[in-house]
Amino acid sequence: MTGDDVSVLAAVVGRQVLDLNVYADFLLNTLSGALPPEHVTVEQARSLLRRRDAAVVAVSVSLGEQRFALRRASPTARPEPVIAHQVGGIVLNSEPVPLDEWTQRLAAALAEQAARDADTAAALAHITSMEV
Repeated sequence: MTGDDVSVLAAVVGRQVLDLNVYADFLLNTLSGALPPEHVTVEQARSLLRRRDAAVVAVSVSLGEQRFALRRASPTARPEPVIAHQVGGIVLNSEPVPLDEWTQRLAAALAEQAARDADTAAALAHITSMEV
């Protein structure tokens, strides 16, 4: 992936993140097909009725030693972007970052993953060919 591709990918990702329900759908349907299932996690709001369509309150993507997470306190709150450093699934530290930095760093990490994995590369090529 070129630097321009990473910028396009960041724009596509950034366009999705303000609505976590849309973003979760984007991750699950686009990235989870290319990444192993343990890389993409979606958390829904707890409900007494245990509805399948409950609002998404957190989404995270784990790539190597980085975990890119968006979490919101309630289904109507704005998502808070965090990048965590993890080793063996244990978070050593986490850093709240501005949303534009979060999307750029996620795009760069996805590009690195694509350089190592043909399925991820194909999925990201499809994403970056979408109209921004």
